[in-house]
Amino acid sequence: MAVNDILEIGRQGLTSNRQALQTTSSNIANANTPGYTRRRAVVETNNLSIPQGVNMGSGVEVKQVLRVHDQFVNKQIVNESQSFGGVKAKSENLGRVELVAQRDADNVNNLVNKFFQDLREVSVSPETTALRNVVQSSGKALAGGIRNMFSDLEGMKQDLDYRIEDNIAQVNSLTKELAALNRNIMQGSTRKDTVLDLEDRRDALMRELSQKINFQTHTDDLGQLSVVTGGCILVQGDRSNDLFAERTAASGEKGPGSLDIFIKNHGEGRKVTSGITDGELGGMMHVRDKIINPAIEHLDKIAYHIATEVNTIHKEGEGMDGVSGRNFFKDIGQGPEGASFRFDLDDSISGNYENIALGFSGSSPGSNEIALKIANVQNEKGLTTSHLGTQENHTINESLNALVGRIGVEAQRENNLLNHQKDVVQQLENYRQSVEGVNLEEEAVNMIQYQTVFNASAKAMKVGEELFNTILSLKD
Repeated sequence: MAVNDILEIGRQGLTSNRQALQTTSSNIANANTPGYTRRRAVVETNNLSIPQGVNMGSGVEVKQVLRVHDQFVNKQIVNESQSFGGVKAKSENLGRVELVAQRDADNVNNLVNKFFQDLREVSVSPETTALRNVVQSSGKALAGGIRNMFSDLEGMKQDLDYRIEDNIAQVNSLTKELAALNRNIMQGSTRKDTVLDLEDRRDALMRELSQKINFQTHTDDLGQLSVVTGGCILVQGDRSNDLFAERTAASGEKGPGSLDIFIKNHGEGRKVTSGITDGELGGMMHVRDKIINPAIEHLDKIAYHIATEVNTIHKEGEGMDGVSGRNFFKDIGQGPEGASFRFDLDDSISGNYENIALGFSGSSPGSNEIALKIANVQNEKGLTTSHLGTQENHTINESLNALVGRIGVEAQRENNLLNHQKDVVQQLENYRQSVEGVNLEEEAVNMIQYQTVFNASAKAMKVGEELFNTILSLKD
């Protein structure tokens, strides 16, 4: 081996260990940086020199700097974070729905009891006009309570739609940044350190996006990440497609419908609502479509049942003016849809409580058969609902309690799932940190090791220099 080879090997030792020390220093500096993946310098022997068949070796070099990255664990985190985002949104919003539904249902239950109790009291003294006034007031209060419960549930739907729009804007911001990172990673593939930082950022964005919406991913041979949701492409290479929301057509008098989600694709919108089943977006749409909408339909059935049953009986009687055939509540149509929105006293009753019928047509002024018959509606199991594949018959109060009970059961189930999913994600994140995170003790050992070799390489160069000087002095 020539003396200048000793100098070259020493120089390579200095250079490679300086680079390794730089990598270790970067790890230590970023120990508390969120999303940072520790780096590892891959140090390998240089191409071997074999003069006269003797393997002398020719130094060392840093081949590359790698991220210590577990792709499988990161994919698991993304998948489980989608579920976590979904159950988190369900749990939080179901808790709010449960509180509102419980409060309003308790109020309506009290108003139902008051209305039918007032009918029983007026039946004792039907000729007393003041008691008819009480029945009118309690009937009006009952109608207002049901409309108020409908309004609160509908308001929560609107609030969820606003939240959905906000989440869509966040998803679009994330997908735009992912597309930009794809472009920069491809362009800077030769700048290893820069690309590693970009890849860290991209992984962090994927974990953040996974809490917002469910998707599938694919990485091509060039390292370009594609994101697909609902069968449509969100990100492909350096291009991203935005999500947007449009409201469905109004349904009768009830106001505008719910938001549907579309994806812009070549200038056209493709509906992907049904394909978004997880993440915060999927969770909020689940609460809106599977919890609040059925609750409103349930309330509509209760309002329709009360109105039709009371009206049918009330028409058989006559008011103090001798006129029969009047409705007590407004005619709210042929079916329950929208009944809670339209539920109110009939104009003839709202305008004059003396028009309330308490006895059958042609009966004496003291007749109370109609009042008693209407009062009995409260205890009739005339409301049929489906639960776990079976039909159940309920009274009005039982049906209101069942409405709230089912929301409560769903809320409790999602709370339990949230706790479980939180533990799953945390365990995976802890494992990811154990693999990818910076261990300061390990980095300190590496630093001592690289520093020792760096110093030894410097001494090798010093020896080479002395040998070289000795040879030059002999020549002189």
